[in-house]
Amino acid sequence: MTKILFLIGSPRGQKSTSFSIGNYLDEQLQAKGIETSTITIRRQLANDDKISQMLDEINNSNVIVLLAPLYDDCQPYIVIQLMEHIASNKMNLEGKHFIPIVNCGLNERIHITAVSIPIYHKFAKSVGFHWAGSLAIQGGEMFRGRYGKLLHELGKEANILRGILDELADNISSNTDFPDLAPKIFPGMFYWKFLQKPIVRLNTKGWRKAARDKGEDPDARPYLD
Repeated sequence: MTKILFLIGSPRGQKSTSFSIGNYLDEQLQAKGIETSTITIRRQLANDDKISQMLDEINNSNVIVLLAPLYDDCQPYIVIQLMEHIASNKMNLEGKHFIPIVNCGLNERIHITAVSIPIYHKFAKSVGFHWAGSLAIQGGEMFRGRYGKLLHELGKEANILRGILDELADNISSNTDFPDLAPKIFPGMFYWKFLQKPIVRLNTKGWRKAARDKGEDPDARPYLD
């Protein structure tokens, strides 16, 4: 019987876009009668026993879906730790399908496809996973996962992503590889070039306000001191 394991690689855990996406995909697969389980990587790295439990879950699953954000141009540290544990334990992963789903707050998908996905691809090949496709999701902040919102609770802004995840669920349930996708998630107007600079300015203003609200100096340059 096919078993799907969702690995949540966001340090935010359940209050993250990664968890929200995984939760939606999990529900679609369970509706098809497929056994699933979910692990939050950060929690399992607490001690050796929990690490062993996580590796056992990977060993006992047929499809591994890793959901994680992109931090600058690389994987979160907790995901790197997991990858190192998998590699160092020399697990027999032959035939197990591996699907990374990566999201970032930026609206350019290239931040994911140029670096993060190739790193996961090389990792999968080196440890023996079967690469079963990937998904690069831009503008993850739009789905408000860090505020505890789940994908099925959102409106039209999540329609495109939900449709893609429905297709992915069909592929997984039929044991069929999924293409490496970097779909346009935003409505068409967000890709108009004359709107990009105002959107960037608006985002920057929001981040600067958030820093000031926390008592931080948004113009601080600590590495130059």
